[in-house]
Amino acid sequence: MFAPLAGVSEDPATGSANLALGALLAHCDAADDGEWQWRITQGVEIGRPSVLNVRACRQAGRVSQTWVSGPSVMVAEGVLC
Repeated sequence: MFAPLAGVSEDPATGSANLALGALLAHCDAADDGEWQWRITQGVEIGRPSVLNVRACRQAGRVSQTWVSGPSVMVAEGVLC
């Protein structure tokens, strides 16, 4: 969530970006196939430290699956009509 007017200038944990990073790192690794895992810390500088776990699988030379996980806290909610 970004809310610059409420003092939230940066998302402390960007799951979508870290998921893409995991896929890129697995794609660029020299091994043909395998599974990789990373623990990524983000948001420390803005006082909202977050830790995400990222995992990626590569089969037949292609990234086949990626996952991101970590604890979360609801900071906003809405309804579309």
